[in-house]
Amino acid sequence: MAGLGFNTARLYQPPTRAVLRAAEARGLRLLAGVAWTEHVDFLRSRRLRREIVDKTRAEVAALADAPCVAAFLIGNEIEKTLARWMGPARVRDFLEELIEAGRAEAPGRLFSHASYPSTEYLIPRNADFVAMNVYLEDPAALLAYALRLQNLAGNKPLVITEHGLDAAAHGEAAQARALVEQRAALRAAAVAGEVWFSYTDEWQRGGQPVRGWSFGLMDAERRERAACGVCSAAPPEARPRQPRVSVIVCTRDGAATLDACLAALGRLEYPDYEVLVVDDGSRQDIAALVAAHPFARYHRQEHAGLSAARNTGARLATGEVLAFTDDDCMAEPDWLARLAEGFEDEKWAAVGGPNIPPPPRNRTEAIVAAAPGAPVHVLLDDEEAEHLPGCNLAVRRRALEGIGGFRAQYRAAGDDVDVCWRLRAAGGRLRYVPGAMVWHHRRYQTRAYLRQQAGYGYAEALLMKDHPRRFGMLGGARWTGGIYGDQSGGEIESGDIFHGPQGLGLFQGIYQTGPRCWADWLGGLAWVALAAGLLVCGQAAAALGVFVFSWLLALCRARSLPPAPFRLTLRERLTRLALCWLQPMVREGARLRGMVETGAFPGGWPEWDTAWPAPCDHRRALPAGELHLWSESGPRRGRFLREYAALAASQHDAVRVDDGWQSFDVELQPDAHFSPAVITTEEYHGRGRCLLRVRLLWRASSAAWLVLAAVLLACAVTPGIKPLLFLCCAHFGFRQHEAWQRVKTVMGRIRAAPGGREAE
Repeated sequence: MAGLGFNTARLYQPPTRAVLRAAEARGLRLLAGVAWTEHVDFLRSRRLRREIVDKTRAEVAALADAPCVAAFLIGNEIEKTLARWMGPARVRDFLEELIEAGRAEAPGRLFSHASYPSTEYLIPRNADFVAMNVYLEDPAALLAYALRLQNLAGNKPLVITEHGLDAAAHGEAAQARALVEQRAALRAAAVAGEVWFSYTDEWQRGGQPVRGWSFGLMDAERRERAACGVCSAAPPEARPRQPRVSVIVCTRDGAATLDACLAALGRLEYPDYEVLVVDDGSRQDIAALVAAHPFARYHRQEHAGLSAARNTGARLATGEVLAFTDDDCMAEPDWLARLAEGFEDEKWAAVGGPNIPPPPRNRTEAIVAAAPGAPVHVLLDDEEAEHLPGCNLAVRRRALEGIGGFRAQYRAAGDDVDVCWRLRAAGGRLRYVPGAMVWHHRRYQTRAYLRQQAGYGYAEALLMKDHPRRFGMLGGARWTGGIYGDQSGGEIESGDIFHGPQGLGLFQGIYQTGPRCWADWLGGLAWVALAAGLLVCGQAAAALGVFVFSWLLALCRARSLPPAPFRLTLRERLTRLALCWLQPMVREGARLRGMVETGAFPGGWPEWDTAWPAPCDHRRALPAGELHLWSESGPRRGRFLREYAALAASQHDAVRVDDGWQSFDVELQPDAHFSPAVITTEEYHGRGRCLLRVRLLWRASSAAWLVLAAVLLACAVTPGIKPLLFLCCAHFGFRQHEAWQRVKTVMGRIRAAPGGREAE
C-alpha cells in the first residue's frame, strides 16, 4: 500500500500488533474500525447495548497508545431499513454514546461513524469528522454529491471512507480511469481525505468470502490490476484562468488580530494577488503593524464605516476580482486558488466559502463561538448561494461596479447581505465553494458578542428600509434558501426524512419542514412585553409563568447549538443559556430602534421560488406487538409486504403503501380515524440467514385521540358509563385480533416455503 502512494489504510476490524508494527515501519496511518452487532436491532435489549459499549471501550483502549492510529470509526453502514425500524434519532443518539465511550479511553484521538447515502442523516453531532461511503461511477455525480455532503458536514472535515469501481463489471481500464477521475472530483469538492475500496479482492463478511466483486487494486492472488499504475500519480490539477485578485482587509482598531490575518495572507499559494489594508480611522497604530508585512499596501481614511472602507479598497485595487475578508480572519493557503476555481464559469458574479472559528483563545470565546447569530451562508442548492458572508466574499470588479458598490449607510454590518441581494437582482449568481475557507474568530467577550448582535439588529433595520419585501411582518429576514452554519448534519427532530418507498431509497436525506429549533420563531422581546403587561395588570403569577417559559425557549435554542470543544462547567452552561435568552432580545431591540430611526417597515412576505416537499402524515402510531420469521435461504421482507398487501386487497380493504415519507410499510383502511399498519425490517446473520421482524402499529388521527381522551375522562368522572369504555376495548381487541390474523396468515405462507420457519 505504501509503495502505491497511499498514506492511510482503513481497517474494518481492530488491527493486530503485527499490523501496527508494519504500518509504523512504513509510515502508514490507520483508520481503525470498531465492529459490533450493527446488523441487528441493537436498541432492543439494554444488555446488548451495554455489551456494545463495553466492547467499544475495550477495543479503543487497546489501541489508545498506538501512534499510527489516526482515527477510530465506530461502526460502518447501519442497514437503512433497520435504522428506520429503530428510529433515526435513537440510532444517532446511541452512536454518540459509543463515541463518548471511546473518547473516554483515548481522549486525544479522532472519532466518527462511517455512514452511506441511504443513511446520510446518521451524522453523530459529537463526531470529529464526517465519514461517508459513496459509490457513484460518474465523476460529475460524485462531485455534486460530495458538495451536498460538505454542506451536511458543516464546520467538520469530510472524509470519503469508501469509493471505487468494480473491475469485473466495467473492466480494468475503466477502473483505472475511475480512480483518476474520482480522485479529481473529490479534490474539487475539497474533501479532507478519501479511501479507495479496496486494496485486494480477498474480502469477507460475517466470516464468509465475498464473491463476484472485483473492487481491489489487486485480485485475490495479489496480481496487480491496471489501476495500480495510476495510484501514485498526482491527480490532474485543474488549471483555470487565474485572474489577478485584490484582497481587501478593512480594519478599525483591529490590531489584536490583524497581524495574524496579514501573516496568513502572506502565505497564500496564488501567483497574482495584492493585499490592501484600509484603516477606517483607527486610534491604534495600524500603519506600523502593516509595515511589518511589506507585501501589503496601507491606506488610511477618516472614520466612515465598513462599506465606505470597502469602496475605498475597491477603488484602489488593481485586480479583476475583489476578495474581501475581515481583520479577525485567517485565510487558508489555497483560499485564493479555490476562489479562482469558482470563477471558471462567467455566470458567477461572486464566490465565497465557509468561515470557521479557530481554536478559541479562551473558554469564553468557545462559548460565544457556539452561541446563535454567527455569520452564515444561505444556499439555494448545494452550489448556488443567496447570501455569502462578507468575511469571505469575492466579487468580480465589473459586477460590483455594475450595482454601484457598497452602500455607505451600512457602517458596521449588513453590507454583504445588501450586496448579495442587489447582485442577484441584477441577474448575477453567487457560488459557494466549500474549499475556499477562512478561519474567523468569534467575539472573545460576552459584552462584545452582544454589541455585535445589536449591530446586526440595527443593520437589519437598514436592510428593511432598502429591501422591505424581504422581511416578514414580524420583522425578521425571510430567506428563500437554507441557512447553513456551524452545526453539522440535518436536525432529525425539525425535519422529515425521505426514506424512499417502504424504506428502500438509495439516497435518504432530511428535508427541513421547520426552523432548526422551533423556539427560533418565539424568542425575543414579545415575551418581555407580555410579562410586563401582565405585571401592570396585577397578574404576577402569569407574568412569572411567561418569564419561565421564555427561559425554556432559550434552553431549547441552546440544545440545538453545536457542542463546545470541552466539557462546560455549570457556570459556563448558565452563561451559554443566558446568551441564548439575551441574543434575540438584543438583536430585536436594536432592529426596532433602527426601524423607528429610519422609518423602515416590512413589506410583507416574499414570493418563495422553491418547492417545498409535501407535508408528511404525522398521525401518532402506537406499537401493538411484533412477530419474527427466520429464514435460512435469504431475505423474505419483499415477499411478505407483497403478500400482505395482496391479502388485504382480496378482503376488500383499502391499502396504502408507504410513499417514502411515512413511518410504516403498509397501512390498511388509511381513511379511517383508527387504522392498522405494519413496519418491517430484516436482520442479516451471515450465510444467507435472515430474521424478518414485523411490527404491528395502530395509527390514530387527532380526532380519534380526542375521542379516546374524552371517553377516559368521562369514565373517571361518571363511573356509570364504564360499559362504554368496555365496549371500546372490546372493539379494539377484535380489530387487533383481526390484524394479527392477517400477519400470521402471510407468515404461514412464507414459512411453508423452503428455508422458512418462525423464530422463537
